[in-house]
Amino acid sequence: MSAGRAGRAPLLLPLALLLAAASQPHDGDVPKEPAEPLRCPSPCACSFDDYSEELNVFCSGRNLTQLPEDVPANAKALWLDGNNFTQLPAAAFRNLSGLDFLDLQSSQLAAVEQHAFHGLRSLYHLHLERNRLKHLAPHTFLHTQNLVSLSLNNNFFSKVEEGLFAGLSNLWYLNLGWNSLVVLPDKVFHDLPNLRELILAGNKLPYLQHQLFCSLTELKELDLSGNALKGIKINIFVKLQKLQKLYLNHNQINAIAPRAFMGMKSLRWLDLSHNRLVSLFEDTFLGLLSLHVLRLSTNSISSLRPRTFKDLQFLEELQLGHNRIRSLAERTFEGLGQLEVLSLNNNQLQDIRVGAFLGLYNVAVMHLSANCIKALPDFVFKGVTKLHSLHLEHSCLGRIRASTFSGLSSLRRLFLQHNAVSVIEDRSFSELHELLELDLKHNRLSHLSSQLFVGLSNLEYLFLSSNQLLDISQDAFSPLQRLFWLDLSHNQLETLDDAVISPLANLRYLSLSNNSLETFSVGFLCPSFALEQAWTSATPVRTALLTADTRLSPPRPRRARLTGAVPGATALPLPAVSPASSVCPGRGPGEGEGGGQAPAPRTKVFESGGI
Repeated sequence: MSAGRAGRAPLLLPLALLLAAASQPHDGDVPKEPAEPLRCPSPCACSFDDYSEELNVFCSGRNLTQLPEDVPANAKALWLDGNNFTQLPAAAFRNLSGLDFLDLQSSQLAAVEQHAFHGLRSLYHLHLERNRLKHLAPHTFLHTQNLVSLSLNNNFFSKVEEGLFAGLSNLWYLNLGWNSLVVLPDKVFHDLPNLRELILAGNKLPYLQHQLFCSLTELKELDLSGNALKGIKINIFVKLQKLQKLYLNHNQINAIAPRAFMGMKSLRWLDLSHNRLVSLFEDTFLGLLSLHVLRLSTNSISSLRPRTFKDLQFLEELQLGHNRIRSLAERTFEGLGQLEVLSLNNNQLQDIRVGAFLGLYNVAVMHLSANCIKALPDFVFKGVTKLHSLHLEHSCLGRIRASTFSGLSSLRRLFLQHNAVSVIEDRSFSELHELLELDLKHNRLSHLSSQLFVGLSNLEYLFLSSNQLLDISQDAFSPLQRLFWLDLSHNQLETLDDAVISPLANLRYLSLSNNSLETFSVGFLCPSFALEQAWTSATPVRTALLTADTRLSPPRPRRARLTGAVPGATALPLPAVSPASSVCPGRGPGEGEGGGQAPAPRTKVFESGGI
C-alpha cells in the first residue's frame, strides 16, 4: 500500500462508522410490525376509522340470544339492537372499558342484572328503549359514572326505585317516556344535578310531588305530556329557574293554581293544549317574563278575562283554538305587544268588541275561522297595523261593512270563504292597498258593484267561485291592475261583457267554468292581452290556441265549431262568441297593426270543471 493511501485510511474509518450509526434505528424508532387484521365477532360487522382511530362494531338485527364473544377491547361503539337477548348478565361488558356508545334497544330485554354494566367507565350513551323491562335495581348504573344520555322509554316500568340513578351526576338526557309509571319517589331525580332534558311523556302520572324536581336546577326541557295529571299545584316547578320548555299537553288538567309558574324566569315555551281547562285568571301566568309560545288550544275555556296575559310581554305565539270562547271584551290581549300569531279558530265567538285587539302592535297572523261571528263591527281591527294574514272562513259572516277592515294597511291575505256573505258594502276593501290574495268563494254574492274592489291595486289572486253571481258591473275589476288569477267558476253568469275582463292586463288564469254562459266576448284575447289559460265549461279538458281572427259559427246545442287562422284547430263546445270584427278594437277581421294577419295570442282555453 502506498504511503498516500495508507495515510487516508484512518480518515475514512470514522466516517464509515458514523454512517453506519446513522442507519441504525434509535430507541423507540423500531419499525412497526404490519397492523394485525381487524378481528370482528363472527355474526357482526366492524369498521375502523383511521382518522379518529375508533372501532365500531355492528351486531344489529342478527337474532342473537347471547352477547357476542370476543368483542375487541378497543371498541368505541357497539350496536346490539334488534336482537333476542331477554336478559343481561352481570359484568356482561367487563372488558370494554373504552366503549362510549352502547345500543341495546328493541332486543326483547326483560331483565338486567344489577352489575351488568360493570366496567363501562367510559360509556357516554346507553340505549335501552323499546324492550320489556319492568324493573331495574338501585345502583344499576353506578359503574357508568360518565354517562351523558340514558334512554329507558317504551318499556313496561310501572315504578322506578329510588337510587336507580345513583352515580349519574354527569347525566344530561333521561328518557322515561311511554312506560306505565303511576308514581315517582320524591327523591328519584336527586342524583342528577346536571340533567338538562327529562322526558316523562306517555305515562300514567296523576299528580306531581313538591320535591320531585327540586334538585334539577340545570334542567332546560321537561316533557310531561300524555299523562293523567288533573291539576298543577303551586311550587311544583319553583326550582326550575333555567327551564326553557315545558310540555303539559294531553293531560286531564282542569285547574292551575295561582302563581303555579312563579320562578320560571327562563321559560320560553309552555304547552297546555288538549286538557280540560275552563278558566284562566289574572295570576295564572304570573312570572313568565320570558315566555315566547303559549299553547292553550283544545281545552274548555269559555271566556278570557282582561289582564290574563299582562305579564307575557315577550309572547310571540298564542294558541287558543278549539275552545268555547263566546266573546272578546275590550283590551283582552293587553300587554301582548310582541305577539305575532294569534289563533282563536274553532271557538263559539259571536261578539267581538271594538278594541278587543288593542295593543297587538306586531301581530302578523290572526285565525278567527270556524266561529259564528255573523257581523264584525266597524274598526274592530283597530291598532292591528302589521297584520298580513287574516282568517275568517267558516264564520257565519253575512255582511261586510265599509269600515270592517279599516286600518289594515299591511294586510296581504284575507280569507272569507265558506261564509254566508251576500252583501259587501262599497269600498269595504279601500284601505287594503297591500292585499295580494282575496278569497270569497262559497258565499252568496249575486252582484259585483263598480266600487267593490276600489283600493286593491296590488291584488294578484281573486277567488269568487261558488257564489250566486248573476252580473258583474263593467268597472268592477278596473282597480285590479295587477290581478294574475281570477276564478269566477260555479256561478250563474249568463253573459260576460268584454269590458269586464279587458282592464285586467296582467291576467294569466281565468276560470269561467260551470256558469250559464250563452255568449261572451273574447276581446280580451287580443295580442296585447297576457292571458295564458282559461277554463270555460265542465266538459273534459281540451285545448286550442285562439287568434284575434277567431270566428265561431252560430251556436248550436252544446256545440260550436272553432275556425280561424290556426291550422287544424279543434272543435270545442264553447259558448257563442262576439263577431271577430269586435275582438280587437280598431281592427277589421284578420287585420293586424300593418293591415295583415293578426298574430295569435298564446291563450289556452280549457273546457274543464274549474281550477
